[in-house]
Amino acid sequence: MRTGVFTFALAAFSACATVPSGSAGVLLRPGGVAPEPQGEGVQFIGPLARIDVYDLRAHERTEDLAALSADGGMIEARASVLTYHPVPEELVALAREVGPNYYEVLIKPVVRSALRRVIAGFRAVELDTPGITRAEREVTAITAQLLRPYHIVFDGVSLRTIEISRSSAAYQAIVGTAAEEQRALEARLLPELARQDAERRRAEARGIASSDVLIAPTITPELLMDVANRAWSRLLTAPSTHVEVRPSEQPYLLEVEP
Repeated sequence: MRTGVFTFALAAFSACATVPSGSAGVLLRPGGVAPEPQGEGVQFIGPLARIDVYDLRAHERTEDLAALSADGGMIEARASVLTYHPVPEELVALAREVGPNYYEVLIKPVVRSALRRVIAGFRAVELDTPGITRAEREVTAITAQLLRPYHIVFDGVSLRTIEISRSSAAYQAIVGTAAEEQRALEARLLPELARQDAERRRAEARGIASSDVLIAPTITPELLMDVANRAWSRLLTAPSTHVEVRPSEQPYLLEVEP
């Protein structure tokens, strides 16, 4: 009986924890946080203690981010990828100051704040491929600077499928402004387009006139009569032509619909 009680008491006041590969643990005792992180494998942690496990490998999170552009457009960056990892040598400090839920507590709000700050410097039409690349670099630099004092290395952000939110009130205004700019540009080009079209027509007219000058001397009454006779012959032999004889005061041939 005494052996059973002793075994139960020993189990109650002692425990073990396993730290997975690629991770490290921070030991939390009733008296505070242990000064050194726990390595991989099975660790004896003693009574009334626990280990918080931190994955030291690079993490990726996917977020839908939103911000306002300089001209008031609601910009949505869907499926954006955030990459980060804790500093292994500073893991105990991270556990003391932030805790294991450091992504939700720290990284996510800092990234959102940095994105809003950067996108506010762009007009919506400037967020093409070079603009997005520049925005990614600026968001990464700002976020990395803000997170490093908290023992986190921020590797980068990839802003995927970035676009203006069609549901925002500013969307129609931005689209309307772009349409007006296109119409203004077109109006400036109209005189030049009209001049080019007129020049093309003049060139065609000069070509026709030159051709007529060459052909006119060869046109004789006999030639015209021959052309007319060939035309009448083609008409008379056409399968759809019906010929009727008319009085002399009317045309002597008339094409009748079948």
